[in-house]
Amino acid sequence: MPTQNPPRLAAEALAFFLDFDGTLVPFDKPDENVPLVDDGLRSLLTELRNRADGALAVISGRSIEVIDGLFEPLRLAAAGEHGAEWRFTPHAHREQIVPPPGLVTAHAACERFASTNILVRFERKALSMVLHFHRHPELRDAAAKAAESGCLPGSGVKVLHARGMVEVKPVDASKGHAINRFMQAFPFAGRKPVFIGDDVTDEDGFLAVNALDGISIKVGAGHSHARYRLPDEDAVRDWLEQLLD
Repeated sequence: MPTQNPPRLAAEALAFFLDFDGTLVPFDKPDENVPLVDDGLRSLLTELRNRADGALAVISGRSIEVIDGLFEPLRLAAAGEHGAEWRFTPHAHREQIVPPPGLVTAHAACERFASTNILVRFERKALSMVLHFHRHPELRDAAAKAAESGCLPGSGVKVLHARGMVEVKPVDASKGHAINRFMQAFPFAGRKPVFIGDDVTDEDGFLAVNALDGISIKVGAGHSHARYRLPDEDAVRDWLEQLLD
């Protein structure tokens, strides 16, 4: 279990990997497309990125296109869809894994389930998909069963259980894979990685950072492989700001 109070280190020596929902912004209204990113957060991330010579990336289940829209006009290095797509610098070409064949079957199963359940919202992305049921947790088991029915053995896709949603993603995509990929590239290579996240979808990232002797930070309550813990999004901002002092 993580301990409290991550250490204060010099930002100049770190590589920052930051989850978005529930970490940088509250997980209050996930069914609404745009949780607001305020100017204070943009300024904080800009200064951190400058101190770290560019080694700061958002690592999210959202797509890079959506991340860009949320932070506009600020543009950041990012990995989207749980690491299925990435760009190492803000203006680099977007790269992605090869789409697995199972996406087609999984899409059909998830869309069919959502079409008969008005309380569930289906979101299709380029390389993954989501069944949202945030305000109706009683639908979790049914949504999971529907998603799993579309993930055939050897199809290259798997179900990922997250807070208020069930996702289908490529088996080769994870936040841990994304962080390892970034840590081999400029400007992240050779630095101590820091990853902050709040959900079970972030656990692969915590394990990857731990293996690199980095700083893994869980936001909120619950069991985690992270080494440290912060109580909420405000505490995340406070800790990041302290690194700039």
